[in-house]
Amino acid sequence: MNDEPRRAELADFLRTRRLALQPEEVGLPPRPSRRTPGLRREDVADLAGISSCWYSQLEQARKIRVSDQVLNSLAGALRLNGEEHDYLLTLATRDARSSATVPANGVTATLQRILDSQIPHPAFALGPRFDILAWNQARTDVYGDPAATRPAHRHLLWLFFSDHMRELMQNWEPSARSILAEFRSATGLYVHEPWFTTLVRELSESSADFRAWWRWHEIGKQRVTTREVRHPLVGPMTLEETTLVVDDRSGRRVILETPQPGTGTEDKLTALAWRYDRVQAPSQRALGQAWR
Repeated sequence: MNDEPRRAELADFLRTRRLALQPEEVGLPPRPSRRTPGLRREDVADLAGISSCWYSQLEQARKIRVSDQVLNSLAGALRLNGEEHDYLLTLATRDARSSATVPANGVTATLQRILDSQIPHPAFALGPRFDILAWNQARTDVYGDPAATRPAHRHLLWLFFSDHMRELMQNWEPSARSILAEFRSATGLYVHEPWFTTLVRELSESSADFRAWWRWHEIGKQRVTTREVRHPLVGPMTLEETTLVVDDRSGRRVILETPQPGTGTEDKLTALAWRYDRVQAPSQRALGQAWR
């Protein structure tokens, strides 16, 4: 297996975390403002108790062996949070595995019935790559129909970085950045796979926001689980997201969205379910086209 993509990801992760720290945050004297912001490589090496030459090789994506002890020291020196620490270990020491354990489309009939049982509340299933595998009608009523887009773009990141979702959600930016941080944290084992590099390249070309935020390498960002939706038919709704893991080692998850009490969202979801149970409104077809 070619592990160059993982070494490159590790190097970039270390560099971004190093540059995000100021000397005074780790007990070092501040440097003149004209100098490059953040810590120097030598600073990180000293704080971690390793040689600066060895640390530089890590940031240069060289092929070297790294012990857990050294990685733990680096995590402390760089003030990594728990998720960032786990991500560091994933990139540096864990064996890569394939994400191709779940079909790119469809779920079992039982899981689809579980999704449908949540109506009028939106629900959908995600695979380990963050592909949208299945959904219920309520999810379509609120966000548009995933079936209206080509399968390659039936992915949570493509959804969140679309113009449609930007217009639909009042809290789009914190939600999109939260999803991006969650995706990066969850897919560290797959950075060597072609689908991963293709997804990042195409989204970087398509979205300036994705391109900028991907470079920041945010991991363990405060997760946003409230979706503030401005629906064109029923107006503002507030939905709270809950994630359930499917216990079959497939990496699949079920995402449930329930109305926030006191916001009138329950009644609006019921009205949408009633409407779309009886008629396919032209505006809904437009929502579906927005996925393309």
